[in-house]
Amino acid sequence: MADLEIEDEFLLRLPPQQAETVRESIQQDTLQERLQVQFYGDMRGASVKLDDLVLQAKLVDLPCIIESCKTLDKKTFYKAGDICQMLVCSEEDKEDQTVSLDSLPLTRHKEALKRHQWNHGITPPLKNVRKRRFRRTAPKKVTMAITNMEIFV
Repeated sequence: MADLEIEDEFLLRLPPQQAETVRESIQQDTLQERLQVQFYGDMRGASVKLDDLVLQAKLVDLPCIIESCKTLDKKTFYKAGDICQMLVCSEEDKEDQTVSLDSLPLTRHKEALKRHQWNHGITPPLKNVRKRRFRRTAPKKVTMAITNMEIFV
């Protein structure tokens, strides 16, 4: 039996000028020769090469899962996959400060994971959606104390 490739889907966010170049190459069906994505060892950093320009990219987690669909006749849609990550490209060359999560103490482990979370959705109305819709929940001790106080009142 042949080995099956696992397909991971993610969004590619480019600066406006490069996004227009990618749109044109999709229409001309030359994208495969012009665009290359090379991931680093931590699988969170990448370099995106578009023609002769090299962009630095960071793979971030989206706040919600997006379903992608395919169609052949524009009437029937088939689910192709789930998108839960986005590759954000930038022209400036940032020093990548990626550290292995195993080498970090437990207190800094959550902070390191938070750096790879995207707080916004993919459309303007969903700006800061992670802060607005997914608020922190109160610990059980606090909620139990509040209910006990309501009983006595």
